[in-house]
Amino acid sequence: MRLPWRPASVVVAVGTAGVLLMAGSASASARTVRCVGTADSCGATVSIAGGAGSRQVTVKLTHRNLQLVRVSAIPGSSRNKVTLSDASYRSHGSRYRVTVHSVKASPRGARIVLIFAAGEPPGPGLARNAPGTARSGTAIFSVGAGMTVSIVGGGGGTSNCTTDETNTTFVTKGNDEAHSFGFDSKGSGSCFYDRSWSYFKITVKDPAGKQIASGTTWLGQNETFGGYYANCRDWSGFSWQGAVCSDNHTQTVTIERVG
Repeated sequence: MRLPWRPASVVVAVGTAGVLLMAGSASASARTVRCVGTADSCGATVSIAGGAGSRQVTVKLTHRNLQLVRVSAIPGSSRNKVTLSDASYRSHGSRYRVTVHSVKASPRGARIVLIFAAGEPPGPGLARNAPGTARSGTAIFSVGAGMTVSIVGGGGGTSNCTTDETNTTFVTKGNDEAHSFGFDSKGSGSCFYDRSWSYFKITVKDPAGKQIASGTTWLGQNETFGGYYANCRDWSGFSWQGAVCSDNHTQTVTIERVG
């Protein structure tokens, strides 16, 4: 599910309906637009009308603690005709710069709406979904010593906008062992405005090679440009057996053998 794409009505939710500024024609190579709103949220629009082309857009934010949280297309049919890349914050977070690529012709009046909301102040040049950014969680295993544990992420539709997911096997030395798992997030093309997440299949075998526990964990975002956390979500047909997985909405999960 691509959370950041929403119809134009989303603008009303941040109090900026009817006062958003246009960035100019699709032929323009660079534009600066003003984000209209308050210190807590604001919105700006960028025209994508006309033929294919690219332009660099700089958004003047209303406050330096604002982050891009949603991208909407008007009309909705234009959302597959535009991609964003090379995003960064400038001037200590008071400017947001991004390159807008109109990959196909869009009708007159077509535009994208960029919605910003309060969050942690971004540093200069920071792109929250930067390509190749490593994201990791921690799994604490209490399954006994001498157990062979495998952690395999991604594959078969179990991930989104990720690469280099953890694929590792190790033998436990005891209980309360911490092992990291994760991926590199993609932040270019359509993944710029989509969430990064992956499931990780975990199996535990005893010294004789018999599988004694299995299940899945999950690492990712609930919304684009949001924080990353781990939990014990079950992947279809791969729920926990022989062990209990617990989480507390942080980047750590705990896996304990039962029976």
